[in-house]
Amino acid sequence: MTVSNSSRSTSPILRVSDVDLVAVSKKLALNDKTLGAFIKKTGPCTLGGPLHESHFESIVFAVIAQQLSAKATDTITFRLLELVGSPLEPKKVLKKTDAQLRSVGLSGAKARTIREFAHAVATGELDLDALDQMTDDAVHSELTKLWGIGRWTAEMAMIFRLGRLDVWPVGDLAVRKGWSRIYQLPQVPTDVEFENVADHLKPYRSVVAWYCWRATDETTQIW
Repeated sequence: MTVSNSSRSTSPILRVSDVDLVAVSKKLALNDKTLGAFIKKTGPCTLGGPLHESHFESIVFAVIAQQLSAKATDTITFRLLELVGSPLEPKKVLKKTDAQLRSVGLSGAKARTIREFAHAVATGELDLDALDQMTDDAVHSELTKLWGIGRWTAEMAMIFRLGRLDVWPVGDLAVRKGWSRIYQLPQVPTDVEFENVADHLKPYRSVVAWYCWRATDETTQIW
């Protein structure tokens, strides 16, 4: 996939590394008293530098995590690393058969997604390095062209690997659960209901999502 000039950012890209997260946490607390009470109890956000060894590895890990619990995600991820070797690389993945990939606990659909993603990177169809200079919308568009990679997977890569500051993963159930706990809602909002609830907290919604994750019970060694 070639990257057009129009998909490259013509304005500064908002990154976590460019802000003081203590100051951001204080600003969010001032803008939203309910969230502020939770921030005071939890402490400043600790979203750090890029997780994982590479863009490729981070996106594969996000594919594994789709619709899975934290425990299942960790188990399958560590099994895949055992099978393929660390760090994960496209050529290493492509040497494994579908049966071998499924043997670590991957579904047939996820094995296909990871294999097709590895092929796109290995052949140069997808230039992962180019993602760094693309807008959030362009990153989403570029990644979701691939079979099996949807909005949530692209958003996890943007938050945890590319370090984008204003990503709002409405499809993440844990984020919605965390929000419902912080705001003591009678039920967890749907993704449609959740789309615009944090608009008043732009451009720091990745940080807000982090606090929502902290409000849930699930933790993972991968993310």
